[in-house]
Amino acid sequence: MVRRAVALVSGGMDSTGFASQYAERGYEIHPLVFRYGQKGWREVEVALSLCRKLGFREPVVVGMDFMRELWRGTQLTDEGVEVRGEYHPDVVVPLRNAVFLTLATAYAHTLGAEKVLYGATLSDTEVDGRTGRVKYPDTTPLFSSLLSGALAVGHFNTLVEITSPAQEGMDKVECLRRSFRVMGPLVYETWSCYLSGRVHCGRCESCLNRRRAFREAGIEDRTEYEFR
Repeated sequence: MVRRAVALVSGGMDSTGFASQYAERGYEIHPLVFRYGQKGWREVEVALSLCRKLGFREPVVVGMDFMRELWRGTQLTDEGVEVRGEYHPDVVVPLRNAVFLTLATAYAHTLGAEKVLYGATLSDTEVDGRTGRVKYPDTTPLFSSLLSGALAVGHFNTLVEITSPAQEGMDKVECLRRSFRVMGPLVYETWSCYLSGRVHCGRCESCLNRRRAFREAGIEDRTEYEFR
């Protein structure tokens, strides 16, 4: 029996790596790649390339550029908001994962897939010292579990499990270690930057987190950064 999983693949090392871990476990991976008006549109190109190199099923690109008009006031979609070099709550796109995971779960039902994968790690669930709130609220295991349950109620009590590195006890560093064992040098082709330059900017929060993860994982970082 074929085991199938729908994976949200952004082109970043967390989501791409987690999907590759499940491919190694024998799952047939059906990637969803979202184009939602993000400044980092290059991640879409990278995601498509890596999904094919990793042997996933042909990725489906979900065009949602119109969401830029709804997701205003956030670093990732609003041209009037500067991309910062450290965490600030305006980097959070409100309920982005709820939107994406709901669509992914609907797709999973049509495929007979038993899981939906996304790349949230325990590092995303850390508490911001200045606000006292979880940095990325829609990455917590509690959020994923509750959403899985709600969506099951909404479709004949049929559960599709939403899972993530965070739910499996992995922070960003551990997820990278496991992904590197599966992906090898392809991990360097992932895209983390919030912008779409020729190379990673090296300044945004995501680039800084990427650099830190390689360093703490003890893996050479061959990523090319504009700023070091």
